[in-house]
Amino acid sequence: MRTALLRLLTAFLLLPASLLVCQQEPVKRLTHEQAVKDTITFLRYLEGTHPDPYTNLGGKIAFKRKAEQLIKDLPADGISVPDFTDRLADFLAPLKDGHTGMRGARAKWMDDAPPLPVSFEVASDGLLVSSSDLPELQGTRGYQVVAVDGRPLEQMMNIMSSEVSTENMYGTYLWMCEVLPSYKRLKNLLPDLDEAKGLTLTLKGPDGKTTERKLSYDVKTKTDPKQWKMQPLQWSGLPHSDDEFYSRFLPDGKTAYIHIGNMMPREGYEIITKYHVGNLKDFVEKYYARHKRQMPPDLDQAVQGIPSLFELATNLLKEMKQKNTPQIVIDLRGNGGGSTPVIIPFFYEMYGDAYFGRNSQAEFVQVKSELWMQQYNTTVEEQRKKDPNFQVGEYEFEAPEPGTAVEKREKKFAEWKEKGMSWMLFLESLNGKPLYTPKKIVVLCDPGTFSAAFQATFILHEMHAAVVGVPPAQSPNAFMEATQYVLPESGIHGVISNGMQMYEPKDPRINVLHPDFETSVAVYRKYGFDQETALRYALDLMSNGTIQ
Repeated sequence: MRTALLRLLTAFLLLPASLLVCQQEPVKRLTHEQAVKDTITFLRYLEGTHPDPYTNLGGKIAFKRKAEQLIKDLPADGISVPDFTDRLADFLAPLKDGHTGMRGARAKWMDDAPPLPVSFEVASDGLLVSSSDLPELQGTRGYQVVAVDGRPLEQMMNIMSSEVSTENMYGTYLWMCEVLPSYKRLKNLLPDLDEAKGLTLTLKGPDGKTTERKLSYDVKTKTDPKQWKMQPLQWSGLPHSDDEFYSRFLPDGKTAYIHIGNMMPREGYEIITKYHVGNLKDFVEKYYARHKRQMPPDLDQAVQGIPSLFELATNLLKEMKQKNTPQIVIDLRGNGGGSTPVIIPFFYEMYGDAYFGRNSQAEFVQVKSELWMQQYNTTVEEQRKKDPNFQVGEYEFEAPEPGTAVEKREKKFAEWKEKGMSWMLFLESLNGKPLYTPKKIVVLCDPGTFSAAFQATFILHEMHAAVVGVPPAQSPNAFMEATQYVLPESGIHGVISNGMQMYEPKDPRINVLHPDFETSVAVYRKYGFDQETALRYALDLMSNGTIQ
């Protein structure tokens, strides 16, 4: 049977797929014939790869009818690549799957015009004004958005969720944060929006009273929020860093803090190498391009130039042990994912065999599709050496493995050792015991905590760590594993879920993981609508004994 580690390798998204709007237009315009060919390929990949493309679209017959109409509606005189991408994305929206989406530029959501200088913050129970450079919004930090041009926010959210693929209301909130400042994007939700007349926001203040603020699109925008008159507030107790991975000891003298910005540290690239997932050079080149760094010509040297989460976490736990630091905050806010196994050695260092002995009800399913084989660089022949009955498209189901914590650890360590994973030598030396277990462990999350970061959050939740923040945009029972493909005629890139996770298998309808302590509008108000509200709230909860 395929191991749990291998199952979780392919969540290489750094944002929900629906939010990946990038400029990839190898072909400006497609002929009708080209569009039909790519649509047929798109549908074949979707049906062959996704574990269930039918249910959320009304069943198989409804899916087939909609697919036929998609092809029939293609313009006879051809279509631009962004418009074509829009049509495919619209087809996918009802799936409610954040790991299945189009990665090409979308005509409907592209906007070259500067957005209004205003940003919003998602609380567990609303959308708040966070910062702005508009005179009309001065003094409204923390005001809750109630309506947009007279339409209740709830109504706007319903329209938004029908336009894009979101798994719950918090994913829709993320989209609203991007759409509200943009005239062109907002017009998709409000067709009668008049640019000349501007935009009216109805806001609710701390006193419960509502006020209307008329915003003009005819403004000169400062692109850097640090230049805005009403800037985002940042707590001085946490020295900020732009690094993706960093740690701090906080001023209270008893709390360590570790920021994990994504789930693709150096160990993720080691996993790509040792498990033959995708193309290592391609992944590393994208890393250096994304960080605007010169990539060393030697690939091994380039990989070593990527920060290591394991080294950071190990050194932090060693220092915590030396100082007898009783508390740790693991910050996964805004972490859009990557590879879940990169964080498992850190968890093992904190919990020892208790990590393998935790009570988990999680179930998983994976489709051994054509795209799955391409991503794992394998063939039917190679798969049949392991299973003579292997067939492309078969489903593999995985439930919690039986056995003691020691047996599970030994099995996992044998796998890692056989692969030659760099962290094995130190983990073996622990012999089932933790390097250091803080008395209080807290994980911070928000709607941007997605994919592999969501899985890490849920694992900590299973280990009885306290979860603080705003619910993630991902459902506990969600389609997973973003399997990449390219449509041959247009060059459009896309991703399709190749599996499904069920963290709450007894409640298939659940679509939100609610933190133990949510940062609501009231909590944000208590901390002055600071960007570090969740962290300050967590520190107070530990200090007053609410978090044991």
